[in-house]
Amino acid sequence: MRWWNGAIVAAVVGWLGGHTLWSGLPESQHGSKESLQPAGQALRLEGFWARPAGRSIPGAAYGVIRNLGRLPDTLLEASSPQVGRVELHETVRDTGRMRMQRVERIVIPAQDSVVLRPGGLHIMLYELQQPLRPGDTLQLRLRFARAGWQELSCPVGRPARRQAPAPSPDHEGHH
Repeated sequence: MRWWNGAIVAAVVGWLGGHTLWSGLPESQHGSKESLQPAGQALRLEGFWARPAGRSIPGAAYGVIRNLGRLPDTLLEASSPQVGRVELHETVRDTGRMRMQRVERIVIPAQDSVVLRPGGLHIMLYELQQPLRPGDTLQLRLRFARAGWQELSCPVGRPARRQAPAPSPDHEGHH
């Protein structure tokens, strides 16, 4: 049976030699990175940033998740070593008032983008270990159904100057 295990390892290593499961470093200081999902599905995390917040005041993170692949992917959860609890949220209108509500997942349709922004879908940061001040960096991990865990660094402060593309009308508000 030992030769069989060795053959499996050799096959996997050989397959990996021509394929990248995920790759890329931040392309800029604005939390951008590209990762290749299994089955060749490209997922880009662009323009991520975090809002300044105090230890007793929740923070939030925003950015664009672009799916260049042929299959949808789903953001299942987020975490950070600097934060006690991280949740996926959306802002909804309820009897004329805006309020936030937790969502279990955010679907990123194939060949489309989802924008995480104030007043829409976003990542809430609760139980901060230290205040998030302008100029700081938030380490954020996002877990996708297909792409798995993706790590990025989010500058704390204002969003990057470049404008995020508007989501297509038929995909806005997906979750």
